[in-house]
Amino acid sequence: MLNTRDMAERLIDKPPAQAAAKRAFIDLEASGLGAKSWPVEVGWAFETGEPTSMLVRPDNSWSDDAWDPKAEALHGLSRDRLEREGRPAQDVCAAMNAALAGCEVYSDAPDWDGFWLFRLYSAAGAKQAFALRDYGRLMRPLTAGCEPALFVRASRLAPRRHRAAADARHLQTLYRLALESRR
Repeated sequence: MLNTRDMAERLIDKPPAQAAAKRAFIDLEASGLGAKSWPVEVGWAFETGEPTSMLVRPDNSWSDDAWDPKAEALHGLSRDRLEREGRPAQDVCAAMNAALAGCEVYSDAPDWDGFWLFRLYSAAGAKQAFALRDYGRLMRPLTAGCEPALFVRASRLAPRRHRAAADARHLQTLYRLALESRR
């Protein structure tokens, strides 16, 4: 019979190297940058393949006071469009959990994206099945000495658009270029 200590150690064991987690890159767009802001779009991309994105229908618990016209001008998503085309928080969270559970998920703005994920999962009454990691920590050892050239190439191949899928693709592209430059 296992004792509590043995069980705890099994829970924190690292998976073997051959079972390395799949990497994903995530981006969120939001209603603004204030303390009451909320997510309007989420997008993610794996190391290869096309990105996925979902518009988020505003939850009744989110304040209209957090809607910033400057943010709308940046991402181009109107509140009316989100009401029409957005998916409920529960659907978005279920899709993210299904796709990203067990993955290493990286954000280039983990504080903001983490805050908006918290707002999203709270509205859904769901538990996030993945942890958010800092993209900068992943990239620093890969880009040492060649940052400017990589950023220029990534911006040409997959420009940032302030839309979740395009910005997740940008992170994916920068990561892949950095790996290629190390070969």
